[in-house]
Amino acid sequence: MAETGILDRHPARALLPPALLRILRAQGLEEAHAVHALELALVPPDLDAEGRRALAAVALALLAAQAQGHTRLPLRPAEGSAAADLLRACGFPGLDVAAFLADPRLARVAGGPGEARPLVAEDGHLYTHRLRAAEVRFRDRLRAVDATPLPPPLPVPDALFTDPVPLDGAQRRAVEGALGRPLALVTGGPGTGKTTILVALLRALVRQGLGLPDIAFAAPTGKAAQRMGEALLDGLSRVRAQEAPEREILARFPEPRTLHRLLEWHPGPGTFRRNAEAPLPFRAVIVDEASMIGQELMDRLFQALAPGTRIVLLGDARQLPSVESGAAFGDLVAALPDRTSWLHENYRMRRGDAQGGLILEVAAGLQGEALAQEPAGIRVLPDLAAWTGQGVERLHPGPEGLRPFLRRWFDEVVLALDGFRELANRAYALGPEGWREGDADAIARLFEHHRAFRILCALREAADLRGMEPVNALLHGWMHPVTGGGLRAETPFLPGEPVLMTANDYRRGLFNGDQGLVLRVRFGEELRQAAVFEGPEGWRAWPVEALRGRIELSYAMTVHRAQGSEYQRIAIVLPAGDHPALTRELLYTAVTRAKAGVTLVGGEAQVVWAANHPTRRDTGLQARL
Repeated sequence: MAETGILDRHPARALLPPALLRILRAQGLEEAHAVHALELALVPPDLDAEGRRALAAVALALLAAQAQGHTRLPLRPAEGSAAADLLRACGFPGLDVAAFLADPRLARVAGGPGEARPLVAEDGHLYTHRLRAAEVRFRDRLRAVDATPLPPPLPVPDALFTDPVPLDGAQRRAVEGALGRPLALVTGGPGTGKTTILVALLRALVRQGLGLPDIAFAAPTGKAAQRMGEALLDGLSRVRAQEAPEREILARFPEPRTLHRLLEWHPGPGTFRRNAEAPLPFRAVIVDEASMIGQELMDRLFQALAPGTRIVLLGDARQLPSVESGAAFGDLVAALPDRTSWLHENYRMRRGDAQGGLILEVAAGLQGEALAQEPAGIRVLPDLAAWTGQGVERLHPGPEGLRPFLRRWFDEVVLALDGFRELANRAYALGPEGWREGDADAIARLFEHHRAFRILCALREAADLRGMEPVNALLHGWMHPVTGGGLRAETPFLPGEPVLMTANDYRRGLFNGDQGLVLRVRFGEELRQAAVFEGPEGWRAWPVEALRGRIELSYAMTVHRAQGSEYQRIAIVLPAGDHPALTRELLYTAVTRAKAGVTLVGGEAQVVWAANHPTRRDTGLQARL
């Protein structure tokens, strides 16, 4: 991050230390955050330079807390926290924030609840006005939704609880709770039967008189919505007694969509078309992967519910909370036990799935308190030669670092598909009538291959190969001799490489998190490098240049990006040392992305550190509820 941008040109730049940008980057902040803090510091008319420096430092400390997922900042930041470090770096170690904000000269920028000020102090914490308002608004709306009377549910045939598989007591109570209450929460790990509940709930809702247009399924990301739809259709197709409601559901299946599509995001003004004045036209809204939903998006979802609409949120409260500020689903589960169904029984382990059961055993072991050693079930490898990629293995890189493991992963996993070179180097053709004969099947083979594995990283950037970006760059370099014939060495995307969307593209129907492949595609007479994605009606392709800046390589992804996805086998690259990004929820989320094989790349100390450091989000929502 260069110090030659908008911050250095700001007239109040001298209020902040010269090395600030390096400090900001370490806290997950950008140049624009510093400019925002300076603008706030210039608002009070009678403040001296020292006071303006302190105000800018406090604003930056609050922004740093928000960047770490908190919705608020303690007025006495804990020693060692990002906020305390920023205050120290700005020259105000141990600043009494409460006393400072009580200065009458700050009355234009700081106040208490009910005052329209940019900064709001409440209950020993400092909020931005926007995030506090979202918490209060969400609390009020949730209370209104939860108090909405529903007609008594009609009797449900017992067959719904036994076909295609018998529901256990907790699963049955979850379905009954969703039928009888306007708000229902369901939390459980992988393999505990959340999909079974979804199938039974959909069949039951139709029998309550809801038409399929009355029911909406949604998830935070395109990948999570796709998985939700696939799981629902698979479960419905296995129902043995296909009566009229089941036949109708399969014929007119309500396809899950992203929350942004559900709420009709309008990128121009940056708002949702669906809100309290223009509510959603559904009588039931069912959302999966709810732990990924940030505080503000959860608020927008509840504001858009029409009176009398029931809402069901499913997720895993032990997973990573959202990338955005807040931990809305976790706060709801903790604050509303009588609205929550906990699923504990693991059916993946009971089915005799040895590898999947081992993965879930390790995931459960991460939940222990004050672990002195890594959980049972992890096979420690003496060297790279012993690596199999099955079950849960841990490899401690030797003096040569991660490069030998990544090379073997590239050769034996990425290139493992029979005929990979031919499929990746093939010239595909897309015309007005669709793909040339055989192309769609070839693309499907490549997609199925890449969907089976992924490298997951806790960090995006790192000085060594422990971050997503350097791992992607290394494997990209190795792919060039395989599929890069005739292309310059600096070509950013090569045929056969996995990519993902990093932003929504509503015009093309592509969404943040959608995963695709780069291939050579002939559009008419012109052969182009193209990004290919799966759509509702088949494979779609656009020239890479049309998506420049909105796609990135995805041999490796951050763990946050991988939420809502599932792979046969993964490698988890752990940061070196006791890194604050390495938490229990991050490692649990990463491990549970795999169905058959997990390779932990790092030392036992990192695994133990993660297990003993749960993610803590400082929010006021749980107390408000």
